[in-house]
Amino acid sequence: MNKTITALAILMASFAANASVLPETPVPFKSGTGAIDNDTVYIGLGSAGTAWYKLDTQAKDKKWTALAAFPGGPRDQATSAFIDGNLYVFGGIGKNSEGLTQVFNDVHKYNPKTNSWVKLISHAPMGMAGHVTFVHNGKAYVTGGVNQNIFNGYFEDLNEAGKDSTAIDKINAHYFDKKAEEVMTPTYW
Repeated sequence: MNKTITALAILMASFAANASVLPETPVPFKSGTGAIDNDTVYIGLGSAGTAWYKLDTQAKDKKWTALAAFPGGPRDQATSAFIDGNLYVFGGIGKNSEGLTQVFNDVHKYNPKTNSWVKLISHAPMGMAGHVTFVHNGKAYVTGGVNQNIFNGYFEDLNEAGKDSTAIDKINAHYFDKKAEEVMTPTYW
């Protein structure tokens, strides 16, 4: 028993010795996205608005550095991944050019060498929010998330309801008092 406790104590001390504390993010950060490329962490969007930051985890003086602002507007629940040295940002929820909340299906690419963004001509076949993105063999895979047509319809209906609380309650009941199977099947609507 004592040998087990001693081994655990040594193991825990070893992990603690190798752990490092990163500096606080430059702004409060939630509902955003992030990715890592080698030893550099990249975070942005969500409560950071259009801001992006990077942190070299191997630098002696660890500090967050501001990057070029994201051109696609503020958004929550986007995902991101590195492929071939570039950062890709997929979807999210934000305001469109008319000021309506919507689920996006766009893709943006950030080039760390030039500190610049470009919106890709490509669009995902579905809206991407609440989804997961991972990279395997140099390709991004996106899975899960919300149904773009349903959520954009919800946001449009809320906009039309304005401040009418009775209408808002009916809209919420219509969209959220359903079983998962009903919401996941676009033909239901």
